Amino acid sequence: MRGKIKVGLIYGGASFEHQVSKMTAKSIEQNIDRSLFEIIKIYIDKKGKFNCMLLKDIDIAFLAVHGPNCEDGKLQSYLEKKGIKYTGSRIETSKINMDKIRMHKAFNDEGINTVKYLGFKKNQTKAKIGEKIDEEIGFPCVIKPNNTGSSIGISKVEDFNGLRRAISLAFIYDKKIIIEEAIEEPRELEIAVLGNKRLILSEPGEILAHGRVYSYQSKYFRPFKTKTVAENLKKGQINQIKEMARKAYLVTGCRGYARIDFFRAKDGEIYINEINTLPGFTKISMFPKMMAAKGIKYKDLITRIINLVL
Repeated sequence: MRGKIKVGLIYGGASFEHQVSKMTAKSIEQNIDRSLFEIIKIYIDKKGKFNCMLLKDIDIAFLAVHGPNCEDGKLQSYLEKKGIKYTGSRIETSKINMDKIRMHKAFNDEGINTVKYLGFKKNQTKAKIGEKIDEEIGFPCVIKPNNTGSSIGISKVEDFNGLRRAISLAFIYDKKIIIEEAIEEPRELEIAVLGNKRLILSEPGEILAHGRVYSYQSKYFRPFKTKTVAENLKKGQINQIKEMARKAYLVTGCRGYARIDFFRAKDGEIYINEINTLPGFTKISMFPKMMAAKGIKYKDLITRIINLVL
């Protein structure tokens, strides 16, 4: 009889989301089914260094990492070169969904409704950026680094007065930024997706942000209230959100699992916001909570994610 499957729990990393990754890893370590799996912890420090010899001892890598260098295809590429199976989406999908400009373009090419957006490189002046915003998007708008997650470096700007500071902040974290139309008083909705081709979709959950930016601090340290299953959505809207999530997941090539985020405007229009290919697994993370509401408990969810690779 075959022994336990050796799971390399990879966490940390040279990413702004290093601390969040440690929280995710701790939660997975505490809840994984020890009757099936043996955990081998593989910690990547903030400079990207780790004990690569540990990789020789594992059957599969569980990626408990987030953000640049970890969620954007670089770590996935390294593991594939080593011939190591890993959880979550593959290289190209990871690149697309971490690059917000490419991701929005992929959605638009498939007719999936997104907000208006513009992308800029660091060599463009703040005055020119402001000009383009005024012409094509207007205020208020949301300014984000192009390749980060966990809402790091994000600002909502009401007019020209806050523009320079918000642009400077976003460029601290990336050489490119994306600027999006801000939907007035949106409902922030999320769908958890599990599977490769045959998909399990949760019911929409909701972040009760009430129009405020769902920041890094709000996600992990001073969290907004959430609804694991959103209330007061019409059946047609729920079906629309699920269909948009299914389409976005498949057209960008997602595998294993992902969380997909949406906005519902006051007039009822639905916009896709982004795909998170390695969503958080902390105790307060929406992905496991939404799957639990679907009937898949946390321990079983971890097992299913591993089995989708094997």
